[in-house]
Amino acid sequence: MQLTADHAEWGRLDVTLDDLGCGRSWQEIHRVRGMELTCPECGGQVHARLSKLDTRHLYHRTKPPTCSLANESLEHHLLKLELVTCARAAGFRAELEVAASTGEWRADVMVFSPDGARLMALEAQLSPITVEDIAARTGLYERDGVRVCWFGCRPRPWVGTVPTLLVQAPEERGQAWAVTAGLARLSARPLAWHPVTTTLAEAVTWMLTDRIVPHTPLSSARRVTGETSWYEWAEGWTRSWNDGWRLWWTAPSYAASETRKVREEAEERQRQEAQEKAAARRREVEKQKKARAKEAKDRAYAAFWGRTGMDQEVWKHFRAVAGHFFNRNLAFGTPDLRYGGGRPVYELSGPEDERWTLVGVACPNPRSLGAWAEELALLVASDWDLEALAVRAWAPFQVYVLDPYTGRTDRERVVPPPDRSQD
Repeated sequence: MQLTADHAEWGRLDVTLDDLGCGRSWQEIHRVRGMELTCPECGGQVHARLSKLDTRHLYHRTKPPTCSLANESLEHHLLKLELVTCARAAGFRAELEVAASTGEWRADVMVFSPDGARLMALEAQLSPITVEDIAARTGLYERDGVRVCWFGCRPRPWVGTVPTLLVQAPEERGQAWAVTAGLARLSARPLAWHPVTTTLAEAVTWMLTDRIVPHTPLSSARRVTGETSWYEWAEGWTRSWNDGWRLWWTAPSYAASETRKVREEAEERQRQEAQEKAAARRREVEKQKKARAKEAKDRAYAAFWGRTGMDQEVWKHFRAVAGHFFNRNLAFGTPDLRYGGGRPVYELSGPEDERWTLVGVACPNPRSLGAWAEELALLVASDWDLEALAVRAWAPFQVYVLDPYTGRTDRERVVPPPDRSQD
């Protein structure tokens, strides 16, 4: 069963048109003795007849085994007929079995733009075909500037790898063909694709008038699911979890919205990455700063222990003697070069010892005394330290000897020799 034929003088005949597409009538070819019509594909002789439902069609008297038109299934024939009917109902000129001048492709239905240019091929693909072959055939259309949509009725590995609509034939006369998969809309919050159900006639009109376009999803939302269920197109038809659907038809506004959303997400990721890098740099700078501070602190302590001859245990006793002698809450800072390498001594006061008052310096280097020594108490661990301070005094110093070994304490006021300058 087929719908087109060639006539030596009239050219191509299309039995779905009242004038057969060439200004002739059905009566001129139906049951007309001597009428010579040939198949556009194999060149064999064909004849016009009516089906039991009075549907016009053509048939080979002897069916050739290699002619696809002669061996076209009833399902394919009906879908092709519906496609050409939908295109014409949308206001477009549409022809059946239009072939390329090179013979590299032949469209089931070719839709033409108002200026006569080939606009779009509508292909009923019901027989098995590989993903590679349908991609190659789609590429030939694209090369020649012809858009294409492939229509199927059942699961196949190729669905969704090229512009696709899956459709369902009506169960009863008078009902419309329905689109079951391949058309989707985008919801913004959260970003997700949901199926759209409509008639085949509406879908064909939409694609011919650019109200829907093929779109490859850009975001992580690469599946089309029901809003209230986990339903997915063709789940399990190709690979697990619907991997076969790589693109679908949608409104240009939805495609633009996803593109804009993806761009915004990419810009946000870039901002976050920049912030994370800046934070990482700050952490690294802070880490290096802390490392340098620790190294300086370690050097200061090493110099302090080496110069005073004390260790942590002896220092613990020194602090205990100082606390007992002054009967105050004291805190000792890190060895500080500003105070001759000695350890600043603070008196803690306030409700929670939040106020620190500098009251003295413990074990300063006698060679590095400064003006602060005239104002702060100097705490030393032995009489040897007291004598070393006295030798270098240029003003009266208040010195406390706190022996960590014996627990002896003494208070001395060091006065410089009369001949020592006050400068």
